[in-house]
Amino acid sequence: MAEKSIIQLIKNFDPKQLKPVVLIYGSEDFLKKQFVDRLKEKSKVHILWGDEAGFVNLKDIFSSSALFSKGNTAVLFDFDAFLTKLNKDELKKLTEFLKKITKPDRLILVSKKEKLPAKEPFKTIKDLADIIVSNRLTPKAFMVSLKNKIEKNGKKIDEQTLKYLSSKLKNDLWYAKQEVEKLLIYASDKEIITKEDVDLVVTPKIDENIFLFLDRFFEKNPQALKMLKDLIDTSHHPFEVQSLILNQINRLLIFKTLTQKGSPP
Repeated sequence: MAEKSIIQLIKNFDPKQLKPVVLIYGSEDFLKKQFVDRLKEKSKVHILWGDEAGFVNLKDIFSSSALFSKGNTAVLFDFDAFLTKLNKDELKKLTEFLKKITKPDRLILVSKKEKLPAKEPFKTIKDLADIIVSNRLTPKAFMVSLKNKIEKNGKKIDEQTLKYLSSKLKNDLWYAKQEVEKLLIYASDKEIITKEDVDLVVTPKIDENIFLFLDRFFEKNPQALKMLKDLIDTSHHPFEVQSLILNQINRLLIFKTLTQKGSPP
């Protein structure tokens, strides 16, 4: 089973080169959406959601005749939730149904799994479908995507500021899209985006490890030193950690002041 890269397929999009059944899996939902958006540009697409649709809904799409015989194209998001609702008999029927899908019909199954199981229906899907992996970008590729987005909008950003921006966004393309668009609007009358611009506009994407570190830090727990090193080693910029500590101190001071004045915090 040779897997295909979703990034390369988006860049050189040609659905005619794909098999009638396609399974997209992996942790990067933003790239999955981009793939489906490109598909919508080429043909009419029926969208189904696995937590709502049943096997009958899926079959009905392909039992109807497509306009001008161009075939029916359907995308089933959250394929994993869809499978949980099928009984043993329906699961067997689904496997047989997938085997009968031929061009020009096309079915795109979108899974949230990061690793495909060896059991059915995945076993059959691996044999008959194109398997597309949608993994998170590497830190380097993520920074390149940020830089490309910024430069396409006529702005410049130096390498150090780019790394700082990337560290705030935690390799999350969905989150990065929103925050970079905010940054571009803020800097609409500027040529160069600075660290100060990033600090003013971009809200850091925080994970649970940061909050755990803050707890240990204010407890004066020696373990906080090791946690700080781990955070920096896993793409958290030192300035980001410093900013969070100072922000937490500021909140504590405000709380203390309000408490001393007898005001509700």
